[in-house]
Formats: sequence, C-alpha cells, structure tokens
Amino acid sequence: MASILRSSKFVRYIAGFARNIVVNTPREFDGNFVNNTQCLCGAVPRSLSAQASVQHDQNLERSLRRIDQDVRRSGRISRRDIEDVLEEIRNNRSATSSQSLLVIRCCGNLVPEEQPEVRTKLVQEIWNTLKKLNVPMDISHYNALLRVYLENEHEFSPTEFLAELESKGIDPNRVTYQRLIARYCQQGDIEGATKILEFMREKQLPVNENVFNALITGHSEAGDMDSAQGILTVMTQAGLEPSADTYTTLLCGYAKKGDIETINTILNECEQKEIFLLDKDYLDTIYALAINGHSEHVPIILNKTRHEDVAYTILQSIPRGTKPDGSQWPIGAFFIKQMIKADRPIEEVSKYCEKLEQDELYENGLLLATEVCLELGNEKLTYDLLNELRKKGLPLRQHYFWPLIVGKASDPSGNAIIDVLLKMNAYGVTPSAETIRDYVIPNIKGKSSDIIAKLREANISIGSAACSIVHTLLQKHDIQEAALIISKIPAYYFPEVLKRPLTSSFYATNDLKSYITIVRHVVENAHRIDLVKNTSEDMKSPLDKTEVLGSLIYDLTFSIKNFSVVAENVLRALVEEGVSLSTSTAEKIQDKLSEKMTPNISDLLGKLTSGELIPAPLTTKKLPTYTPSSQMNIPQLERLIHNLEAKKQDTRGLKRQLLTLYHREKELEKLEGLLKSLEQDSSFTYTTGVFAQLMDIYAHHDKLEEAEMYFNKLKEIEPDLKLDETKAIRYLYCLIKHGRIDEAIELASSIKRDTKSEEKSFVYRALCWKMLNYLADEGKAEDLNKLFDVLVKRDFIEVNNIILGPLVKVHLVNKDITKALNTFEWCCNQFRATPWKNELACKLIQSEDAEKLQKLTDLSTSVHGEINSLYDLVFAFVECGRVRQARKILETPGLQTRPQRINSACQRYQMEGMVKPLEGLKDATKDLNHIDRTDIYYQLLLSYIKQDDAEKALNLWTQMQEEDLAPTDGFLIKLGEFLKKHKMEVPFAVPESIEQGAESSLPQQIQRRAPAPAIKRDIVIFRQTLKSGDVDAALGIRKRSGDIFTINDDSVLIEKLIQENRIQEATNLTRDMLQKNQAPITRVFRFLLNRLANSGDVKTIEEFGSYLNKEMKKLVSFDNRICHANLVSGNSGEYLEQLEKDIDNVKPEDLPLLAERFPRGGAVGILEKHPEYTEKYAAIAKKYADQGIISAVNVLWAQYFIKGEDEKAEEIWKQYLQGAPRIMFQRVVQVVRETKDESLIRKLIAHLKTSNVTEGAIGNAYSCLLDVLVVKESDDELVKTFETAIKEIPIDTINRTAVLRVKDIYIRLNKPFDYKIPPKVNKPSGQLTSNSSSSAEDAKRKN
Repeated sequence: MASILRSSKFVRYIAGFARNIVVNTPREFDGNFVNNTQCLCGAVPRSLSAQASVQHDQNLERSLRRIDQDVRRSGRISRRDIEDVLEEIRNNRSATSSQSLLVIRCCGNLVPEEQPEVRTKLVQEIWNTLKKLNVPMDISHYNALLRVYLENEHEFSPTEFLAELESKGIDPNRVTYQRLIARYCQQGDIEGATKILEFMREKQLPVNENVFNALITGHSEAGDMDSAQGILTVMTQAGLEPSADTYTTLLCGYAKKGDIETINTILNECEQKEIFLLDKDYLDTIYALAINGHSEHVPIILNKTRHEDVAYTILQSIPRGTKPDGSQWPIGAFFIKQMIKADRPIEEVSKYCEKLEQDELYENGLLLATEVCLELGNEKLTYDLLNELRKKGLPLRQHYFWPLIVGKASDPSGNAIIDVLLKMNAYGVTPSAETIRDYVIPNIKGKSSDIIAKLREANISIGSAACSIVHTLLQKHDIQEAALIISKIPAYYFPEVLKRPLTSSFYATNDLKSYITIVRHVVENAHRIDLVKNTSEDMKSPLDKTEVLGSLIYDLTFSIKNFSVVAENVLRALVEEGVSLSTSTAEKIQDKLSEKMTPNISDLLGKLTSGELIPAPLTTKKLPTYTPSSQMNIPQLERLIHNLEAKKQDTRGLKRQLLTLYHREKELEKLEGLLKSLEQDSSFTYTTGVFAQLMDIYAHHDKLEEAEMYFNKLKEIEPDLKLDETKAIRYLYCLIKHGRIDEAIELASSIKRDTKSEEKSFVYRALCWKMLNYLADEGKAEDLNKLFDVLVKRDFIEVNNIILGPLVKVHLVNKDITKALNTFEWCCNQFRATPWKNELACKLIQSEDAEKLQKLTDLSTSVHGEINSLYDLVFAFVECGRVRQARKILETPGLQTRPQRINSACQRYQMEGMVKPLEGLKDATKDLNHIDRTDIYYQLLLSYIKQDDAEKALNLWTQMQEEDLAPTDGFLIKLGEFLKKHKMEVPFAVPESIEQGAESSLPQQIQRRAPAPAIKRDIVIFRQTLKSGDVDAALGIRKRSGDIFTINDDSVLIEKLIQENRIQEATNLTRDMLQKNQAPITRVFRFLLNRLANSGDVKTIEEFGSYLNKEMKKLVSFDNRICHANLVSGNSGEYLEQLEKDIDNVKPEDLPLLAERFPRGGAVGILEKHPEYTEKYAAIAKKYADQGIISAVNVLWAQYFIKGEDEKAEEIWKQYLQGAPRIMFQRVVQVVRETKDESLIRKLIAHLKTSNVTEGAIGNAYSCLLDVLVVKESDDELVKTFETAIKEIPIDTINRTAVLRVKDIYIRLNKPFDYKIPPKVNKPSGQLTSNSSSSAEDAKRKN
C-alpha cells in the first residue's frame, strides 16, 4: 500500500512531464505567509514522526514560557524571541488557542526596539500562519490584533474589520468597539468615533478610561485642544478620575502644538493632585515635541527626568524572577548599556558596575560595558574599561581587540594597527593566528615582505605572519605569491584552514606548479604542529602525512566538474613529487568522480596508494645524508650500481633489487636491459617471483604474447602457484583488451590466487573497475555480465556503486534504456545501490519516457528514501532544462524542505559554471516561500560575475524586487563592487563591508568604519556559518552569543566537530548540554560515543552516563559503548570483573535493569578479540543465567556454535535457550553470510525448530540459507529448500529479497512460481528484532 501511495504522488508530476502540461497544484503557503526578510531565515525542516512532533511541542511550550517570564520580569521582549516561537509553530504545524493569543499580543509595545512597521509585518505573518494552520480563533484573538495595530499605529479600516468579523460569524464585544474608537481617534475622526459610542450606548456597553483617553487623542489630532481638555471634566462627571495615562495623552496633544506654557500648567496640576508621572511619560512628551519640530522645549521636560542615582534606586525596586535553582535572575544590563551610550565617565561606569555586583544584581557589568563600548567604537573608554578588567583580575580575550583593529583599517601606514597589537601584548594577550589572519593582515596595506617586517615590530613571529599572509593571498587568488612565501618560510600552515582557499585559488588561476608547491610545503611542515601547540616530547603523537595530503587533495572534489578536468594533471604532478595518498582518500576521490572516472586517473591513484613512491627533495640545501640501498629510488640505485661496477664489486643483489623497482614503476625498456645484463651472469636463475613480475609488467604494457609466455612458464614451474590478486586481474584485463574475453572469464573461474591481504588495495580495485568499464565502453553487455558474475562468485570484488556502474553504463552505450533500467532495478534489489542514477534519469527525461522515470524514482525511493529521491529528480529536471516539472515536485504538499540539498546544488552549479541549471532552479523555486532563495540568487550573482556579465548581474537585483525578496548585505556588497568595477551606476545604497570573520567572531556585528547596530541574529549567522563549513567561526558564535540555540543547532555543531576529528571540543559541548539537562539528537550522540569508544575513552563515557536516564542509555546503546571502550583501552579483564561484581551484588528488584544494561554486542567483541577470556566469561554468564538473565549465555552459545564447539553449545542450548521466547542469533547469520557455510545455517535452523522462537525468526534463518544457496548456484537444492520452508512457515516470514531471488531461479529453471511475493513492510526504527536479515531493507521487516 505504501508503494501504491508513493507512486500516486509521483504520477502527478511525471505524467504531467510526459504531456508537457503544467498543473497548478495547491501550495503549502501563499505568498503572504513567509516573510522574505532576514529575520525569518533558517527554518528547521519539519519531521512527520511522532517523536519529532513531541519535541516541537516541548520546544514551543518552552519558548512561550520564556517569553511570558520575560514580560513579567522586564515588560519587554525581543523580536528574535517571537521569531523562534513562530518557527516552532511552523515546525509543529499547530498551536493551541491560548498559545496563539499570546504570540499575537507580543507584537506591539512589548517589542520597543523594533519599528512599528516591522512589528506590524510580524503580527500579520503570525496571523496568516495561524489561519493557514486552522488554529481556532475567537473574538479575543481579533481584539489582540486590534491592540497591536493600535500600538503600532497601523492604518486599517474599522468598517472592513467589522465586516470580516461578520463574515466569520464572530460577534464583536465591548473591547472591540473601544479599540475601534481608538482607531478613529488616531485618525482624528471624531465623527466615526461618535458613531461607535452611540452604538455602544444602545447596547448598554460600558465606557472605560481607555475610551476617554482615545477621545483626547482624537480631538488633539483634529486640532481641537479645548475639547480634548474638556474630556477631563466629562470623565469626572462619569465617575472616572483622570489617571497619569490620561494626563500624558493630553500632554502629548499640547506637545504636538509646541504649547509649552499649557504643558507646564498641566504638570503643575499633576503635582498638586499627586498624580506622579513616570520617566516614560515624560519621554513620550519629549518624543511628541521632537517629531513635531519643537525641540527647543525638550530640555525643559528633560530636567524632569531622574539621574543615575535615582535610576539605580528604581532599578533596585524592580521585582526579579527566580531561576529553577532558586537563585534570582540578573538585572541591570539595560542600565549599563544606557550609561555607555550616554558616554558617562569611567569612574561612574566602574562605580555602578561594582555596585551592581555588590548588590548581586548583575555580575559581569564591566564585561558588558566593554562589549557595548566596542559596538559603539568608543576607543578611549574601551581602554579604560580594559584597565579596570585587568585590575579586577578578569582575563582579557582576543576578540576584545578585534573591533579596535578593524577601526584602524583606514590608516595607510598600518602603524595604528601595530599600536593595537602592542597594547594587546602590554595587556598580556598574545595575538592568535585567527587575529592575525582575519583582522590584521586584511587591514594592513603594503607588500608581503613589508607586512611581515611590520608585524615583527609587534612581536609577531615570522611563521605566524607568513601563515596569515598566505591565507589572505589565496583568498585573493594570488597563488603564485603565496607559493613564493610558503617555500621560503618554514611554518605550520594549518591545513584545515588553508585547504578551501587553496582549492578556490587553484581553480581560479589554474596554476598547477604553485598549487603543488604549496601542498608539498604544507604537508612537509605539518609536524610543526607540535611546536605551535608546545607539545612535550612524551605527548607527541605520530603524524600521518598521507592524511594531511589527502585532506588537501580531496578538497578539490568540492567542484567535481573542475576536478574532473584537472584531476589527471594534479595526480600526475603528485606522482612526480613522489608523495603518497591513503587508500581511503583514493576511494573517496573515485566515488566523487563516479561516471567521470578514467583509466588514466585510476592508474595514477594506484601509484599514489602503492606505498612505493619516494618523495622528491624540496630543497637542494640539505646536508648530505646516507640513504640505505633498500630505501633508494631508481636513479640513486642506478648510480650506486654504476659506481660499484667501476670498482669491480659484486652488484647482483642490488640489480635484483633494481629489477623490482623497474617492475614497480613499470619501466619495461630498462627492465629488459637489466635482464640481459643479469642473464650474462651464470649464477642468475629465473624464480617464480621474477616470472610473475615479467608477466605483470608485460600485461601492464598490453604485450599479451610475452605476458602469456611468462604465465605459462609459471604454471609449468609451479602448477599450484597462488598468483597475487593484482597481477591476476591485470593479466585478465590484458586478455580482455586483446579480444580473448571467453578465455579471460574461464581463467577467472579457475585461477588460484593469493588472498592473504585482509584489505584489497586501491590499485587492485581500480583495475577491477577498469576491466569492467572497458567492456562497458565496448558495449559488450553479455560478456560484461558473465565476467561480473564470476568476479562476484569468486570474491574478486566487493560490490559497490562504482563497480556496478559499468553494468548500467553498457546499456546506455548501446542506447538500450530498457535494459539499463532493468539492470538498475536489479542493483537496487540485490545490493541496495543506485549506480549511474543521475545519468539514467537525464536520459529518460530527454526521451520523455514518463513510465520508466516513474519506475526509476520508485527504485531510488526504496534505497534513499522519498524526500532525497524527489530532490534528486528536481535537480535532474533542472539540469535537463525542464523547469516546470521541477517546480511541480517542489510544490508537492507536505514535501519536507531540504535547504542543505538546494544550497549544495547551487554551490556545485556555480563552481562548475553550470549557469543554465542555476537559472532553472531560480525559476523553479519562484514564489515557493518555504524555500530560502537568497542563496540561489547569490550563487547566480557569482556565476554572472565569473562570466563578467554586468547587465545580467544587475537584472538579478531588479528580479528580487519584483518577487518581494530582500537581498542580503553580502549580495548588495558583491554586486555593488562588480558594478563599480564596470563603471556602472549603483542604484542602491551599498552596505558597509563587514570584515571577514567579524560576523562570526564578535559579540555582535561591528562594521569596519562606522559602528552600526546588529542586523542579523547570532543564531541565523551561526546556521549560515556552519552550513558553509566554517566550524571555528560557528563555535566562536556559539560560545559568546546570548541567543538560545536549539538542540538541533548544537547537535549539528557537534557532528561537524566530530567529522573534523575535534573530539575534545565536541565532548566539551556535549558535556555543557548534559549539564543543562539536554542531550544531542540520538544519531549525533551515538556518533560521538562511538568515536570515544573507538579511542578507549572510558572516563568520558562514564561521565556522560552520570547525566543519562535509563531510556536515553537504551537509545544510544550506552552499555555496549562502555564495553567497547574498555576493550579498546585494554581493560577487558577488568570490565568482566565489573560485570561479575554487578551480578554478585544485585538486588532482586534491580534485575530487570541489569538485564537491560548487559552489553550483548560488546561481549561479542571481547570474546572475538580475547578468546583467552572465554572461560572467565562463561562463569560470569552462568551467574547471570542463574538469575534469569540469559542474554549473556546467549552470546556464549553463539560463540561456541560458530567455533564448532558443539558439546559446549548444546549444553547451554538445552539448559537455557531451548525454552526461551527470544534467541539472539544474528552473529551466527553474519558469519554464515561471510563464509557461505551451508552446514552451519542448516544446523541453526534445526535448533530453532526445537525452540519457542517465532516463525519470523525461523524465516530469517531460512532467508540466509536461501541466499547462500543462490550464491553457490545450487539451484536444485535451493528449490527443494524453499518448498520445504514454505511448508513449515508462512512465506511472509521469509525476507522479500530472498523470495525474489528464488523466483529468478525458478524462471531460469523454467519452473512455474505460483507463490505470492511478500509485500514491502517498513518497520519503525528502533524496533529491530534480534534476528538476522537478508539485506538492509529486510532488516526492517516484521517477524
């Protein structure tokens, strides 16, 4: 049923694509729903799972509670708080009536820091959201909306508002009428207000103070101040005494007219009547004077306001909220900020900061004052405050000085910046690499050598200066200058920081020589990290330079189109340099290249991973050193032999060594010459090793006749010789290239080979792929399939997407799309792989074959999931120019947003110069407001800049206006610079540049020249920075920001840190979360625990465990992680002793918890790695079993069962397991699949039949047996076994993929298959049984 439903979704757009008809499907949100401004960036993708829904509910409630507390405590909230709530409502797709009412009410005067227009736009967005989500709303919601409109002075029609209420069937109440009166009075429309008053009188609705205050405003707006004054008398007659609000309203009316005499009279009247006006009331009056052109009267009113001492007294009287731990919330931040803004002297600031701390109102007053000073650019006061901080013994941080450095950028000499650095040193703060790189270097003018010399004046080391200058030069694409500096100055150049600028600079300049120079020096200087970190000798860890090199080279694959062009040249240059790559890096590069992989690239990767290359020296100035002959390269060894022969010394051993080097480097001519020399020596004999090398080198050079001759000689000398796998494959490849395909297949079926190596080398895997790819390029599908089957059957290859690629490609070469799709389906079902999916999709789109495209999408969905497959289809349509079809998919109701997929595609298109698909993606996402399109426009702008097309670039700005899409500051800055370069008029105000890194490093954004208030929220910048891959910057924001980060935000950061192997920082952040009673999302938490376990960090895992409850420990398999950590750290014996203590000391009521905690998976690892502990474990396991916990003996039984210790296994089986309702046997099934041991799985089935396990468990065991028989091609036995199985158990209990394989065998044997294929059943995550499965898909099936 799930498959049918999914297919019905796809039919809408795939069928429409075939007919070339666009159907306007309903959108999730209309154009008014999502605000396109910066304030609402970064919506989290919605999850449809129940778990996520509960999480969103909790987040929404938590956010609303925080807002309510803020309102009660301070009477004000921030715009970002409301945005967070709106985001949670969208993610949750629901809100209660009370929740929605609170959110609406928050958009008025409670947000005093925002303009009324912004607040109105925000409330309208909230209103539309609630309507779209069908949140129930009554008259209270409409009244709340009215109040917000009034507070924001938003223009609206009262009659239209009443008409809408009538259309909704909602009756207005007295509050509604009172606020409508206020609206009329805001416009000075006394007649309209009077009509409402008459209507209220008829309905006998009471009139309160708010109505009278509104009437005062109305008369004031109408210019009738006498009537406004008369309202006071009317109020008294009505039994209402005018309040401070009433008098303030009247004062504002006279202030608009500039009538200072009457204002003074009213103020005196208030004093006589003991009506006390607040500072806020005076400020309202001042505001009215100022905006109406009567500023000369402001000082008179200002004198009425209080000063610092009075303000501090008021501050002390403010009620404070209580934290969950019982302590009080701090207050006073606003007080400190206002003192700094008023430029109060340092003595006053210091005095009140100290008082705030003494009175326990605010602890870090000086730090806050310093931050505000930096924001405002008040340098003098900043240094005074820094002195105060130092006196107090508070640490001074690097980022305190960044705004000061940026503020000195206008000094052409650079001396002002050097002064700041010297002051940093004076304060005991040594400028860090980040400070030099991101703030100093970009702001000092001059040549590189001059900058280095100038920085020496500030005690900056030459190495630090050089590293930072190289980084800046690469960002400017001056790769040649960067290479010159890096080759002259040895230093640690921070590979992780340098790699992306290096990649971009190389692609921009195509300067291979400079690129290789930089790469070599970065790698060769990598050991200097110990000097940078000041690591002691005993703490130094071995450095793997191949991983450093691999990181730099792999970064080139960021743009796969560019990389495919330069890959061969880059890799060849690396080979010439004699450096090496790790096999894992080579495989990742191969995976990235995918269809663009060529035999030449494969050969080069093979050489780089062979471990046989000798690095070329970087300089010629090194002192002569002795190199042993075993470590010499070919030229060195040739010279040595020549010198020894001149001295008449024996060189036979060296020549044999040289022969091996010639073979390794495939130097055929030199090898043949050396052989002739060796044959002249009567003592020289051909060994099997020499024959194998000769066969291999001739096969490499496609000289089949010679290769075959030496292969036959090998067989003659040693018929049972096991040939090295790589040599065997190379010989088979040579046969195939000479058209002897059948012979190659036959030989592959029978050849004996050496398989001692546990992990196959990259050279070997690449040869296998090239051999298969050669047949694909030749279009020989039948031969390719035969060869593939033999290679799989004899375990020559490990099947993956790359290896499977030629099987699909061969049919596309033959232009047979049907067979290509059938092969693709077979790959999906058999291996859960999707080779050549994008190429196949594009072919189907171009041929307009909707039916096959539907099938391809369904198959992809079964492997990668529906959402990922839909986005893949979107990009395929866009790349083929079918924008309308791509758009229809994106309009699918309920389609989860995947911003990272869209952003990655945009960056790839831009880097590869694919402008048409990028334009298509822009058009496909138009008016789809749930998609953030700012990045699409920005990447398109970069593409037009690369094309040097100013007209198109400027047109983007116009299009964004048409679509009501606000351009980012980065977009405007980039476009403005480009237009100026072309001497074109810039039709907009270019925002001031923000120094690179400032967004992510300063407490708030600080402009280079003139301070300005922050525009973006830290949390938005954090997400954008993290998305761009700048983990350091994101971490900096996270540490100093006052924003509240979501669990998802922290989890993404932790995951990025783990991926960059920064485990300690990930651990610290996780610890902070746990201390706040939070935890990373389960997937990321497991990832971290796995890494900690793999490093044997038992202490940290145990510390984490102290914060986790039982449910969380179960989710992350905590006890298995602890067990594995002990195994890695060499503490297996001690851990077993702890398990024994646990069972010896357990209380009866704690037995269920102990049973849950037993580390089944970890115990398997201990027994496999330390068989010497088996007897000790057996004794412990029986103690657990005697207490009713059989999982421990279950693990022991599986170990005995697999090892063939039948007597011990049978004893445990009969005593503990035979009557158990659940038996774990997945390890047995895993071993069977690895070894193809038919007898072992049959023995397991026999045991399970005598037990109490479910039919589903027996079905899984039968599935494994059927799979083994398929691989062994025991067709008759398979049919017999299958028919026996379905007599004993329902066919639905056998894994679907196994049944499909059986069906294929029946068809091949011309037997009728009259059995129903079990349907696909997706089982919720976390509910897998203990049984094994036939495939990853089947692991999700129910028993």
